[in-house]
Amino acid sequence: MLKQFLREEEGQSTVEYLLIIAVVVVVVAAMGKKMQDGVTRLTESIMNKMVKQAEGMMSKANF
Repeated sequence: MLKQFLREEEGQSTVEYLLIIAVVVVVVAAMGKKMQDGVTRLTESIMNKMVKQAEGMMSKANF
C-alpha cells in the first residue's frame, strides 16, 4: 500500500509538498531566532540611550 502510494503521482506530489513545508519551517525557525536577538539588542540600545538622556536632564536640573 505504501509503495503504491509513493509510485502514484499524487503520492509524489504530497511528498514534495511535505518537503517544501519542512524546509520553510526550518528557515522560519532560524530567522525567528536571529530576529529575536536583533530585537533584544535594539530594545537594550534604546533603553540605554533613554537612561543617558534622563541622567543628563537630571544633572542639568540641579535638584
